[in-house]
Amino acid sequence: MSRSFSARRTAVVVAWSALGVVGAAFVAMVVAIGVGGFIAQKELRAAQPLVGKLQNQFGDEDRTELDASVQQLQQHASTARGAVDTWVWQAAEQAPFVGSTLHAVRQTAVAVDDLAEGVLPVLSDMDPSLLRPRGGSFDVAALAGLSGPISTAAAASGSAAGALADVDLSATPTALRGPLTQLAGVVEALHPALDRANEILPVLPSMMGQDGPKYYLLLVQNNAEARGTGGIPASIVRLRFENGKMEIVDQATSRDFKNDRAEPIVPLDPEVVKLYDDKVGRYSQDITSTPDFALSAQLAKEFWAQSYGTPVDGVISIDPVTLSYILEATGPITLATGDSLTSSDAVRVLLSDVYARYPLNADQDAFFASAAVKVFDAVSSGDFSPTAFAAALVRAVDENRVLFHSFDPEVEAGFAGSRLLGPLPETDAGGDPTLGVFVNDLTEGKLSYYTWMSAEVEVDRCSSLPTYTTVVTFVNGLDQATSDSLGRYVNGANHYAKGTIGTDLQFYGPTGSTFVGAALDGVDVSITTGEHLGRPVGRMWVVNPPQVVHTLAVRFQGTAEDGPVPSIVHTPLVNPVNTTVVETPCG
Repeated sequence: MSRSFSARRTAVVVAWSALGVVGAAFVAMVVAIGVGGFIAQKELRAAQPLVGKLQNQFGDEDRTELDASVQQLQQHASTARGAVDTWVWQAAEQAPFVGSTLHAVRQTAVAVDDLAEGVLPVLSDMDPSLLRPRGGSFDVAALAGLSGPISTAAAASGSAAGALADVDLSATPTALRGPLTQLAGVVEALHPALDRANEILPVLPSMMGQDGPKYYLLLVQNNAEARGTGGIPASIVRLRFENGKMEIVDQATSRDFKNDRAEPIVPLDPEVVKLYDDKVGRYSQDITSTPDFALSAQLAKEFWAQSYGTPVDGVISIDPVTLSYILEATGPITLATGDSLTSSDAVRVLLSDVYARYPLNADQDAFFASAAVKVFDAVSSGDFSPTAFAAALVRAVDENRVLFHSFDPEVEAGFAGSRLLGPLPETDAGGDPTLGVFVNDLTEGKLSYYTWMSAEVEVDRCSSLPTYTTVVTFVNGLDQATSDSLGRYVNGANHYAKGTIGTDLQFYGPTGSTFVGAALDGVDVSITTGEHLGRPVGRMWVVNPPQVVHTLAVRFQGTAEDGPVPSIVHTPLVNPVNTTVVETPCG
């Protein structure tokens, strides 16, 4: 055998051996990924129902079942992560077609494990009763002691959220998409809540009067006469917090303040006057006209100071819809008048029935005062599920029905970025664009109870810069028979024919955008425009006789830096507002 033939044979053997090793390694990798994928999806599927069970168990006083569920979730999450958080799996994520799915599975497993190990144990160790008062008092020292654990949990939730930052679940197989979406949704919901709690807890003791009494005005906005952030603040309560104990110290109505002033009670931005008129500062009923709740709070404080001269450290706002949510947690209450309020009828009774039962203003004021006291008593008693109560408040905050402003800069800074400060974010720069539409009733009645509204954002990306058109459908749902039956206080026909509703609407574009144009019922119209809160604004006025529908549209041109997911915020009305975002197809 020649030497050259022997060398060639050796080279062939080496090549085939190397190919065999590579093939064996490839097969081993495929097997490892297959086994790991099977284990991970099995464990993540097992974790899915536990998440729902945990959400129900967090409010239980007995933590035995909660602790057992946390341990089960930890086992499933740890096993799932161990099966896929490997170098082999990460290498396979670079493969075409299947790589994005493998990445989504691994990162979800990592996120759920971070949640199970770093967040849930902290939350399960918390006493839920701290979230409700006992005998009218919160345990301020105990709440302050939560700062450390919540900080730890917030860091862990941040790690979990970071793991999901670049995950696209839409590309995963249908069988996996449901479980992965639910688990990722829990992580994404917990992180901002814990982040916010971590920022607020350090200032909470001061807010609750640990270092001396704090006084807050509670505005109860009456959505039956719509204003920008809800309705006219017809009922105002001053609360005192001292070392966690809360009590009502004063009550007032809009009739207790000097209204119809010659000049606004504080100087107003000329843009505010152009877009809302100076009545914002001349009438206490109009202080909530704009979405700038800091301005509303300042106006409320000034009106209170001129009439009562007592201190105010901050302003809180709620509405009767919020009260109905709270009653789901506390149960029904009975008023001094003998009337009862339940979660299902509170809105109707407070915003409609009361005017038929009590036609005199004084009797209405007594009714509203009694309702405020009884709801306060129900809350301060602490005789309710803290989880149900927290869920009621979260729902109301999500609907922009609860607002807060502190005149202490340190406390206000703790709420930076929170929806509690107002419906519009301070800026959209570098993020997703937010649009807004705010409603101000001009009828001087209580006919907003009968209005319905929907708002759609039409997004057009077919040019170099996107445009956003907010289309509002505004309906007067009042029929003639009902209109004829309503008392003068509700349907007084002061400015329009009886049953007709006049409405001022302010449309806000994203920060950095510019106003393009407006239309009413499909016909281009000229409207008042300006700038407020760093956003372009268009002001439209519409008159709806009974059963009449109008469509209003305002268009803004965005910027190249706008994020991909627009959203819209709006006045929280009595009736639900349906909102949608629609992408306009090109071509």
